[in-house]
Amino acid sequence: MNIPNLLTIIRILMVPVFVYTYLHVPPELSYVPVLLLLFSGLTDVADGFIARRFHMITPLGRFLDPVADKLTIGAAVICLALRHWALWILVGVYVVKEVTLALIGLARLKSWRNSIAAKWYGKASTVLLYALMVMVMLWTDIPEPVILVLMILPLIFIILSFIFYLKEINIHKNQL
Repeated sequence: MNIPNLLTIIRILMVPVFVYTYLHVPPELSYVPVLLLLFSGLTDVADGFIARRFHMITPLGRFLDPVADKLTIGAAVICLALRHWALWILVGVYVVKEVTLALIGLARLKSWRNSIAAKWYGKASTVLLYALMVMVMLWTDIPEPVILVLMILPLIFIILSFIFYLKEINIHKNQL
């Protein structure tokens, strides 16, 4: 177990903590789930940096890191959608993308060990989703029409990354 993988596991373990905190903290502590989400995002950046910088990339890390991303983002977006109906659109698109890619990827690549490394468009989607989530959590009385407008760019990147990752899966499959 290396440091990047440990950080990823910590990020996975933080998901239920975030969900519980988001759903149960009193309004005067509404900044706590924001801090947890930001800490998770910084941990994601740190584990990637450490893994690349110190040559600690492992097949397990290549598998667990995107799992941690999907669990964190999925849980956060669903929690936010419980309070903001407009975000159910984002939940739907995100879930369709992730489930479809997981099923197609597993079927075509035959093993989680053949997973594809994160690309710039996936990272851009993640950053935009984090920005949207933090904005919605900090602006507690944000109007739904504003959320709809703020979702446009993350939705575009989710859809584009879906298309580009499908192409990557096909390319990678042909190289196996």
